[in-house]
Amino acid sequence: MEKKEELLDTLRQKSIAIASGKGGVGKSTTALNLAIYYAKVGIRVALLDMDPLSDIATILDLESPESALTKDRAKLPVSSYTQPVFTNLDLLFPRSKLRQGESQRLLQKALQEDGELWNHRYDLLIYDLPAGIGQEENLDFLAYVDKLVIVTNAEPTSHVSAGGYIRAALEVAPHLKLYFWHNKYSLVQENGFNPRQVIENYNRHVPEELQIDRSKLRIVKDIAFIPHDPSLDLLQNNLSLEGSTLLKLLESCEVLQKKLLAEIPEHLSLDENGKNLIKHYLGSLRKLPPSKEAVKQLEEYYGAFYRSTSTPTIGKFLAKKKLSEFSVLLRKELFDYIEQIHHHRLRNRLLQVIPLLEESIESLKDAGRLFAISPSRSYSKRIHEKIVTLLSEAVEDRSLEPFDRNLLGLILFYFALSKIIVSPSVQQLFFDFIPRRKNAKGAWVRDKNRQILYLVEKDLEYHKRYFLLIKKLFPVLLTQLSTLIRTYPPLKTWILKDRSGEANRAAYLKLLTGFVHDAIHAGLGVFIGFKFNTASEAIKQGAKNLLAEFNQKDVLQRELVV
Repeated sequence: MEKKEELLDTLRQKSIAIASGKGGVGKSTTALNLAIYYAKVGIRVALLDMDPLSDIATILDLESPESALTKDRAKLPVSSYTQPVFTNLDLLFPRSKLRQGESQRLLQKALQEDGELWNHRYDLLIYDLPAGIGQEENLDFLAYVDKLVIVTNAEPTSHVSAGGYIRAALEVAPHLKLYFWHNKYSLVQENGFNPRQVIENYNRHVPEELQIDRSKLRIVKDIAFIPHDPSLDLLQNNLSLEGSTLLKLLESCEVLQKKLLAEIPEHLSLDENGKNLIKHYLGSLRKLPPSKEAVKQLEEYYGAFYRSTSTPTIGKFLAKKKLSEFSVLLRKELFDYIEQIHHHRLRNRLLQVIPLLEESIESLKDAGRLFAISPSRSYSKRIHEKIVTLLSEAVEDRSLEPFDRNLLGLILFYFALSKIIVSPSVQQLFFDFIPRRKNAKGAWVRDKNRQILYLVEKDLEYHKRYFLLIKKLFPVLLTQLSTLIRTYPPLKTWILKDRSGEANRAAYLKLLTGFVHDAIHAGLGVFIGFKFNTASEAIKQGAKNLLAEFNQKDVLQRELVV
């Protein structure tokens, strides 16, 4: 018995549970991406899918949901529930577990039969738990893990659900170390909602007797902040090629408009945190109100934000203290600053383009095919006109810094790409590249499992075909850039140049390679295929932060290089 307890404790020390108080926050995707990352850097991982409906198998496209629901494996040996996925990664219990308590019984049986084998075979065990606080289908598993990662989104109901889950979890497993994984993270929210304050936001919405005393928690840390990226959204499996270019255009325009806000006057009577908060708030507005009204909104937001950073009593005190900074002098400084923003011609042009891009992307979300033609030509025409005007007028702006000019060059690149990507012949090149298979109904569908495998295992043939695709697309892109410049001569200013002053073909080739890489892997739900976006980097950093929480004896440490 003592030896068995020692084994369970050893396994517990190398185990993480990924959980959430509510569904739809990206829990299973987070669990899978952590598992893939760790396997990729050489750590032997077991991903335990304890969800009755087996989300992980569906994401990996291992088996169609229809067949998963019809198979009964209750009487098969535990070994039948181990499915190798990639090098260093096994998926345990990858099938449906629909009977009440079946997941719990399977785990207990597996630990009894294969506990020693698991300890020898795996460095890390990751439990993907179903959403909610069911006892047999969730909370009972927490006795087997040392660390609990709570996945949440930056909105109040998600934080309230997360807080309720934490209370329930600590009642059954007070030993847990807690970590927050923030998906769809954005610092600026409506009504001053602070997305970093999960426990505090929960406490504000429940009676005092149900509140959580943060000071009594053993360990509670924010481990990752992942910005929203539709390319990683499983619901956007059918995101079109045009949608991918529009997303890149939107991202470039957003970065530039926020960059143009960065030069907040140094003499502004606020600390750096206050200046950043104001910049983030202004950057989130699609239409800036009149200066006097904008100052009033800033003051209200400033107070609401600091009220949301702690318990009601402390938050009220902190908000009062911070609002005392809003002197007559500061209001005058802010008024003058916002007046400057109002008259910033380039930023105003950007704010005309950005909503159009957002609306066009929204119109593509329900596209019925993998690479759909745009459902609305009116958006394309208006976007074309606004971007040409933006790039043409920016030529006259002498205040632009090198970084700003490079961003305008990037906008021109994605603009040219958006012109060729709607061509049926170009779309056919992409369609022919994507691996396909027949589903249970005999229809051809995207083979996501093969695509993910090619990414993780670096299939040479797949990569050869990928570079052949780039080779075919590159001259088409250069021709489109030349056409745009002939048609609109001012746009020549924004051609990316090398040191000799010629068009920088190497830079354009790298940009095209990055775009194609991201576009063909959109909707897979795994970050490993994305080299050039912030969400991918944030996931990687979160994985590193979580691994750093283990002791050397707990899990085999590897050099974290992908």
